[in-house]
Amino acid sequence: MVSMSRGVRAFCAVPALLLLVSGCSAISGESGGSGSPGPLERSRINVAILPTVEIAPLELAVRNGYFSSEGLEVKVSIAGSGQQTVEGMVNGQYDIVYSSYPPLLLAQSKGIADVRIISGNSAAAPGTAMLVRGKSSPLRTAADVSGKKVAVTAKGTLAELMVRSTLASQHARPETVTFVEMPFPDMPTALDRGTVDAAMMVEPFVTVAERSVGAVPLLDLATGPLADLPFTGFGATSEFVSANPKTVAAFQRGISRAAGQSADRARIEPLLTEVAKIDREVAARTKLPLLRTDLDPAAIQRVSRLMTDFGLLKQELDVKPMLTAAR
Repeated sequence: MVSMSRGVRAFCAVPALLLLVSGCSAISGESGGSGSPGPLERSRINVAILPTVEIAPLELAVRNGYFSSEGLEVKVSIAGSGQQTVEGMVNGQYDIVYSSYPPLLLAQSKGIADVRIISGNSAAAPGTAMLVRGKSSPLRTAADVSGKKVAVTAKGTLAELMVRSTLASQHARPETVTFVEMPFPDMPTALDRGTVDAAMMVEPFVTVAERSVGAVPLLDLATGPLADLPFTGFGATSEFVSANPKTVAAFQRGISRAAGQSADRARIEPLLTEVAKIDREVAARTKLPLLRTDLDPAAIQRVSRLMTDFGLLKQELDVKPMLTAAR
């Protein structure tokens, strides 16, 4: 097994460490005046995120004081999957949560919570979501994945759906795949040891796995029928949105302002090295998703349709009533 660099080891350790710390870290920018008329209903909110490159707009908003200029302090906690963030939203642990779309849609369809999607965050771009194999793995094509074990952060998420959809589009047999749940940082070791045959990974974990254990990208899951697929967004319960409209609007303005600047790699790469704890070489090689906050009903409906096609939803859910446009 190829040994990890200091930066890669630190990156893999940080999410696990943060998950063990109750409450995690409070992050806020410089204090400033509110951009909304009158005081916010809440001056401090708890937001749950995942340890991926998609945290860049949120972190940029925090560091540049875009939230604090709205009179809002954002306390950020790291979770292991979109399912965990949504569970925390349902039980009141978090006010606003970052997630891929399926856990949010599932919670709505099952009546677990009345969910509102308050902001987009990212969409799939080539090279940002990959099915990766181990260095010595014999896998070469989509058909080779049939009957194999594939690591995903959680079942019933976009990770599983993207693998299933890509295999189906290449006439493989997604129904024969066994999905194994594990955090992204554990996947390179699992690939190297042969615990799993392949892993669905997003950046910067793809680049980390390539450098640390010689992992090899097998299938690009963000191309073809899944190109530009809405990837992640921010959600909250309808109860929170109704009770805190000014607070939600302040969050929307802050994240939108940051997303508008996130296309500039010069702004994002320093965040990756400092916050994600990866070295500069990994940050420079990391492919970035499309970072945008728009809520396009037709685009997000693609996710609902995908979930229906592969049995996560019994019938397609209309996402339009769930969307809360920025004010």
